[in-house]
Amino acid sequence: MEDSLLKSLPWIPADDPAENYHAAAKLSPWVSESFSGPYAFELANDPEALAGFGVPSSIVDSAERHPLVPATEPTPVGTVLRDRHSATGFGPSQVDFGQLSRILLDTACTSPAGRRGAPSAGALYPLDVYLFVCGVRGLASGIYSLDPFAAELNRLRIGKDPRTFLSETLLFQDLAESSAFHVFFIASFARQRIKYGQRSYRFTLLEAGHLAQAMIMSAQESGIASCPVGGFIDQEVDDLLCLDGVEQSVVYSVAFGTARRRDAA
Repeated sequence: MEDSLLKSLPWIPADDPAENYHAAAKLSPWVSESFSGPYAFELANDPEALAGFGVPSSIVDSAERHPLVPATEPTPVGTVLRDRHSATGFGPSQVDFGQLSRILLDTACTSPAGRRGAPSAGALYPLDVYLFVCGVRGLASGIYSLDPFAAELNRLRIGKDPRTFLSETLLFQDLAESSAFHVFFIASFARQRIKYGQRSYRFTLLEAGHLAQAMIMSAQESGIASCPVGGFIDQEVDDLLCLDGVEQSVVYSVAFGTARRRDAA
């Protein structure tokens, strides 16, 4: 019985491909510009490559075509989806704690029926949500973790000023300087690896996208602007939150704030 149970658990090799990829894909102050700079320069000077941006590879000229039936009027969900755009900065006004609470309750917290607002492979939920609060009316600035079962924010005993930390960690300074709060998604990879093995890494990243999109849509409905952010120094986040960067590590983030007047128009 015990032998069969042990054989059913995924074996993690010392040279683990998922861990190697995760480490190789991290940004740092020493490698981010040196890695991306040559590609950005080459792309900016390649008109053919620029012209191909956004062109799907699924279009086949010889295929039989069937135009989609046009909608008679937009649905509420469709309106939210089409109105959403990634903000490049935020206005000076604060977000209300009630607005922040609704975003978290709608998406990351469990409902009375035990459901959440984003799918998770095997309902294993490997992601934890941390918030860096800088401008929320009714909630003190600080660094918080979310308890999705109790629907509570726990203020962590971390002395670092959240705005200063964001400025030091994000590559996009306009977002760091003006966001009302910033959400980091922290993965505990073992919570899915126990069932899905190597494929769990892919599922964890997909789930981060699901949850981020759900939060962004909820924020859009409430009139809160947002911008998904993948440009951050991974180790800075991991170190601040006492994560080892292997079994637990940051994978994604989203900045939220009030819309600037020119963006809202």
